[in-house]
Amino acid sequence: MYESRRNSEWSPSDLTAVPTPTISRAPTLALDINNPADLEAQLLRLKERRGSDNSTTSTATYTSNPNLEQNQTSETTTTPTKPNTPSTYLSNPIKPSSKYTLTQFLLLSLATGIIDATTFSLYSVFVTKQTGNTIFLALAALQHTSVSQTEPNVAISISLFFCSAIIFGHLGHCIGSSTRLWLLVSNLISTSLIFAATALRYFGPAQRTGPFALGVIALLSIGMGAQVTVAFAAKIPDVNTTMVTGAIVQVAMDGNVFGKDNAARTRRLLFFGAMLGGAFVGAGCASRMDASLGLLVAGCVKSVVTVMFLF
Repeated sequence: MYESRRNSEWSPSDLTAVPTPTISRAPTLALDINNPADLEAQLLRLKERRGSDNSTTSTATYTSNPNLEQNQTSETTTTPTKPNTPSTYLSNPIKPSSKYTLTQFLLLSLATGIIDATTFSLYSVFVTKQTGNTIFLALAALQHTSVSQTEPNVAISISLFFCSAIIFGHLGHCIGSSTRLWLLVSNLISTSLIFAATALRYFGPAQRTGPFALGVIALLSIGMGAQVTVAFAAKIPDVNTTMVTGAIVQVAMDGNVFGKDNAARTRRLLFFGAMLGGAFVGAGCASRMDASLGLLVAGCVKSVVTVMFLF
């Protein structure tokens, strides 16, 4: 009875009615598992089909990115640099933080000390430190005896220094305040004015006031106004060639003042030393020799800096 039931349910001939299982993949390829003789050949064709599809996919990917070759080419192509012509070299800005630039402006600070010590000993006026002249202006307005008969000297120094700062400041904006060309030209003009003042003082009458004294003060004020304006515009750290008060205060406030590697402290102390050394040179020339010698030394120092700006 059991066997008859089994025979009534299915027969071997019914196997042909069972759907042949297929393995669907992308791309679709049917494998007949009931045909073992042909199975190996069908698997081989499947592998070939997959390899062909992978090649097509990579080609399509490459084609869909037309900029790939261009990007690879641009990465290997170097950008041509500008030729290092004299005009290009002079138009390049200086490096404010370099030791070479620091040396240049320390030498200018030395010249400032020489000139201010000389002019104060001769004419009771500064041509660079307008803070002191501002005090002198108030004393002169109240007719204090400490500045008697030197009021014109103070007025000429302040006014021409201010005019020089305006002219050289705006010219620097047009040309490039930190370019090598502007530093060279402005310092050349400033140095020429120092030498002109030296010649006027040496060949003219030694007067504390009067036309010749005002001429010397005027030339020096214009020249030093140019120097200080350029120094501020060049943004040399801690060295503005004129005001040591800020440097002294910053050294005093420095929490790492005794540190081994403290570049800011070193710059400020060098700036103070350069200004003090220049003051000793100017005072020594004015008291022991000829004040014109101090101006000549300052002009020579500025000439050295002018040549240094070429390199």
